[in-house]
Amino acid sequence: MAQSEDRRVRRTRERLRQALTQLLLEKDVRDITVRELTDLADVNRGTFYTHYRDIYDLLEQTENALFGELEALLDSYPRQEVMEHVSALLLDVFRFVGGNRDLCRVFLDRQAVDRFSQRLNELIYRKCLHEWQGLTLPGLTDPRYALVFLVGGTVELVRAWAVGGFAEPPEEMAALAERLILSGVRP
Repeated sequence: MAQSEDRRVRRTRERLRQALTQLLLEKDVRDITVRELTDLADVNRGTFYTHYRDIYDLLEQTENALFGELEALLDSYPRQEVMEHVSALLLDVFRFVGGNRDLCRVFLDRQAVDRFSQRLNELIYRKCLHEWQGLTLPGLTDPRYALVFLVGGTVELVRAWAVGGFAEPPEEMAALAERLILSGVRP
């Protein structure tokens, strides 16, 4: 009984998240009402309030869940593997974004972009700083500068891909990111 109840709760939350994502593709969060959200999700308003305080709470929980999944993905790569094969990690990140395309497009293309991008930068920076401790680059006394440049460029590449409608496959974007990280823009 509890398992089917959990399944119903998960299904309800997913329908609300999908409805929110669909509405955010069309309008700003401030213009979304609980009534239109619940109508679109085919969920009772009382059920909505059982799970969320308001639209902003749903938005925040949705963003937190997305970051939780991304952080778990990043944490699944051991340091040595990242150092030797950054392409596998990059491919998984681009696949993750592509697999959550509507939600990522909403977060990367709307007013939330500043907060979301900052949070994304911080997550990737922390992961890379931890994994790449002791990394030295010729002529660079503080490798954090290189890391800020690398993370910022990668996040902006992901953002441009999302805003551009995910035109290229994740494999192509991961290969581009790896080439830019390892070789820069040299021909």
